[in-house]
Amino acid sequence: MKLLMSKLLVLLLFVSSSVWSQGDQPVRLLQPAAPSDTTKNYVAQIQLHTPEELESLFSRVDEYVEKGNKFPSYAPIAVILHGPELQVFDRKNYQKYKHIVSMAARLEAYNVIDVQVCEIQIELDGVNKGDLPAFVDAVPYGPAEVDRLLQKGYEYF
Repeated sequence: MKLLMSKLLVLLLFVSSSVWSQGDQPVRLLQPAAPSDTTKNYVAQIQLHTPEELESLFSRVDEYVEKGNKFPSYAPIAVILHGPELQVFDRKNYQKYKHIVSMAARLEAYNVIDVQVCEIQIELDGVNKGDLPAFVDAVPYGPAEVDRLLQKGYEYF
């Protein structure tokens, strides 16, 4: 029994001395995995610039979230509006597009999407910025913002 205890003590001293080196700095025996560089950010691909396309996009995102799927980067999908679809968010059209605006507001509140509108399109459509929902932000020029995000590594959703 004494022999077993002495072997255990030697083993314990060996393990404890191998864990500590260079003063009191512990040596990590198990290194955590390096962070994956596969996180992605998404920008919505809007081609038709219609209310129906927006509704389809928001429904697709909503279904994806409801299925319990998570976006790899947990960053919201950038939704850059730079066409007549911006009219969906104008206060004067609220009754007509209430279901689309409500879906967008809910997705924005849960940080799933980030809705931004083109300031040039706002002027072209004669929309007052004050008539847009509070969750909608403005960018100077929508197509340039989409290009900037794609160059930054964003992918189309």
